[in-house]
Amino acid sequence: MAFRFENHETPIDGLRRIASERLEQAISAAGIRPRPSPDDVHEIRKDLKSLRALLQLARGHLVKATRGQENVVLRDAGRTLSGSRDAAALLEALEKLFGTQEHPKGEALHPIGAQIIGRIRQQLQSEAARSLTHRELRTVSEMLSSMRTRIPDWVFATGVIQRGSMLLAAGLEHTYRRGRQHYRIVETIGMENATDELWHEIRKQAKALGYQLRLLRKIWPSALHAWIDALDEVSDGLGDDHDFALIQQRILQLPFETTDTEQQVNGRQALLRTIDRRRQRLKLFSLNRARMIYVEKPARFVERLSVYWELWRDGGRTGAPRKRTAAGPHPDEAGHKQSQTGNGPALSRARGTTGAAGREQTANLKSRG
Repeated sequence: MAFRFENHETPIDGLRRIASERLEQAISAAGIRPRPSPDDVHEIRKDLKSLRALLQLARGHLVKATRGQENVVLRDAGRTLSGSRDAAALLEALEKLFGTQEHPKGEALHPIGAQIIGRIRQQLQSEAARSLTHRELRTVSEMLSSMRTRIPDWVFATGVIQRGSMLLAAGLEHTYRRGRQHYRIVETIGMENATDELWHEIRKQAKALGYQLRLLRKIWPSALHAWIDALDEVSDGLGDDHDFALIQQRILQLPFETTDTEQQVNGRQALLRTIDRRRQRLKLFSLNRARMIYVEKPARFVERLSVYWELWRDGGRTGAPRKRTAAGPHPDEAGHKQSQTGNGPALSRARGTTGAAGREQTANLKSRG
């Protein structure tokens, strides 16, 4: 089945099914003979990242020790696979910047630029040629197989089985809040003062939120697909920015030769300026997208999706969408009104509160946003 929740299953069953399917897919790819291709390794790493986002979605409901243990397993498995794939990714980034050896572009058309880029390309090709050993692949397969056998024993908080919106209230809000916090830091200090680490963190949170919305996309496909597309644009753009920064580092780390002329030094500086301009455009585009994604406060964002979730679940139980009647508004309109007032029942149910206590907790959450 697909990487998403289905209406016929409880959220707990969905989490377990999705985790099992993704692990099985990654284990199968790691066992390809004679060994996985670079594209296979890339797909395995995507599976591991999506599983980490799934665990994060269950934050507050999957026992913390279990979530932490499984997250470490996925992190370590990803690091084991990272070496050859990282070099391949940087070769792709180098091609985006300066073309191929056969069809150069930009600064690579000049002899000095071509010489420097050739040295970087040779480094990366040598690193990418190092295949994963059978021992490394076996280690990854064993780690993931062991995790898969533990899935039936995962322990969840009481009540979450029937209240799927609770998953939104805890896990999804945490992911959205972290991404929004990092984005707002950039807005506060200015794009030019943001560190590479800060941009990388925005990218990681955008990617995690994108995976989580994919899990929920059936609650309102057209709306969530637009969000997912925007999040992909942020994570892809800042992914390129991250790779370009690593290319810059490699250019800076190239040792100077005693025979280097002033022209060769200037050629190196010209390459760095070219990369800087590309990175600035990527950051500006990603920042503009982030403004759209993170326009809402976290509690409001989750409250609205909780309403969508409840309407979707209700529609699945009755077997047909609710119809507009003369007696009242369409359910989608009602959901929007509840979301805007902050006093609708969905968020109170999602947080396990009702009445005055629910309203008080909602108000406190909004003040934190």
